[in-house]
Amino acid sequence: MNKLNTENSENSILKLRQALEKNLEAVDQEIILRLNKSIPLIKDIGKHLINGSGKRLRPLLTLAMAAQFNDYSKNPIILAAAVEFIHTATLLHDDVVDESNLRRGNKTANIIWGNEFSVLAGDFLFAQSFELMVETKSIDALSSLASAACKITQGEFQQMQISNKPETPEKDYFEVIGKKTAELFGASCKSGVIVAGGNIQQQNAAYDYGFNLGIAFQIIDDLMDFNNLPNKMGKNLGDDFKLGKTTLPVILAWQKSNAKEKQFWIKTLKELNQEPHDFMNAIEIFNKYNIFEDCKKKTQEFISLSIKYLEIFPDTEIKNNLVGLANESIERSN
Repeated sequence: MNKLNTENSENSILKLRQALEKNLEAVDQEIILRLNKSIPLIKDIGKHLINGSGKRLRPLLTLAMAAQFNDYSKNPIILAAAVEFIHTATLLHDDVVDESNLRRGNKTANIIWGNEFSVLAGDFLFAQSFELMVETKSIDALSSLASAACKITQGEFQQMQISNKPETPEKDYFEVIGKKTAELFGASCKSGVIVAGGNIQQQNAAYDYGFNLGIAFQIIDDLMDFNNLPNKMGKNLGDDFKLGKTTLPVILAWQKSNAKEKQFWIKTLKELNQEPHDFMNAIEIFNKYNIFEDCKKKTQEFISLSIKYLEIFPDTEIKNNLVGLANESIERSN
């Protein structure tokens, strides 16, 4: 596995942000404009989450893919804002379902305003995203992002169905994160190519790049629940474990565990009968079977695949940074 120096970690995201700075600012302005037109409470909830939303990765991918075709016009900006609204809506709903109290180091909207207002604010953002998509007058872009929005909800349902089931097959896990996370990555990339006039092959390649990148990002997110600092994740260490979520580290550990260890997983994850030291016991099992390294190897497979799909695009600085972004995504777990 080719690993970058820590000092270079996320360097490509920074370069992309610098190259697309004006368009990213326009996306933020579009988001604020739409929220300001809403009622005060929805505006407050939306701004609370969007202002703390980190790197704006999905909108950045939309803008970057359009920039591959020298399109810095209004349509990619509008789509990027729609993508951010979709993503933010899913976060609002996720936090209600998971009963989360922390996101990116800040109190979640449901803790501040309550579940009812959070759900309704998420519904508004979903609706607003479709209004934005229609403004581009691109049925294909609308179709791509609408399909992703539907699949995200399906993925959330399926995630709940495999929760507390460490015996879940890997294929079921990948189907869940494919819908829940990777679909929006893929559609974000594809929609940028669509409105920039890319052909069908380029549209599909952009989707495949984003989809595989999204899978890699979700595996690393799941891994970070067990092996990173809370302030780096923006949430409490071990939150997924406490909820009994079925993630790749858990699935791989279950596959390798002996009978006694499987009883541990049944007690802690299926029955949610957890004691204070159980989280560290889980870490010990992961270390025993090299689960962290296995997860990183899986991640690298998806990163390599995502980069392969960029070969169809012209060799530009934007493309180089999209390659770098994929390579650097694994550094988040270090």
